[in-house]
Amino acid sequence: MSTKAQYRGGVATFYDGTSFESVKPLAPILFEEDFLGKAFNVTHWWTAIDVSSAGLTTPVLLTDGANGLISLPLDVTSEAQESGLTWGDHRPLVLNRGLVFECRLALITLPTLLSEAVWGLAGDKNAVADTVAEGIWFKADGDGVIVAESDDATTNNDDKATGITVVAGAYHIYRIDCTVPTDIKFYIDGARVAEATTFSANAVPTLALQPYFHNAKASGAGLGDVGVDYVRVWQNRA
Repeated sequence: MSTKAQYRGGVATFYDGTSFESVKPLAPILFEEDFLGKAFNVTHWWTAIDVSSAGLTTPVLLTDGANGLISLPLDVTSEAQESGLTWGDHRPLVLNRGLVFECRLALITLPTLLSEAVWGLAGDKNAVADTVAEGIWFKADGDGVIVAESDDATTNNDDKATGITVVAGAYHIYRIDCTVPTDIKFYIDGARVAEATTFSANAVPTLALQPYFHNAKASGAGLGDVGVDYVRVWQNRA
């Protein structure tokens, strides 16, 4: 491990030169969640998404999970299901203040059939990812192929190839850099992806957002389990 630093958008960030994890952003506004406790905070921070009739979709901390891990599962029950984490549509993050999202995440079980997982930043939650009005995220739809998307309710960039296909259980570091809202950049393990697309979400420069992890299927027996190790989000105050 070698620690390096970079300065971007008025924020100095120390990062691991091997894994490219941002170990310490020196930003005025910084949120960090490592899921180390015996329970995750659903009072002040998280709203758990748990939607099923007969299946098991409850977000749960993995017992003795290395580094602290939370699982967002779907099971094989043939029904509409959702599992995930948001801030309950409380949206204090501001697009044009040098906003950066980063997480370490694995598809513990790859999505199958109609199962779809998204992770990143979003506006108000909806049961179907494609109907969320504002979203800047990574997506895996029915397999381990990772795409990048942005939508500000005016300009929509769907299913842009990253060139990355993940295997079940492999953790990767995903970063979304909104420092330039008209040219948002997506990274996986420190390498920029989907470079051929200019992702702009600047229809409303002060767009309010929240962290967003959503694993869902509209029907059927599709599977999927998303494991989140950590979440960091930072921005300038003004």
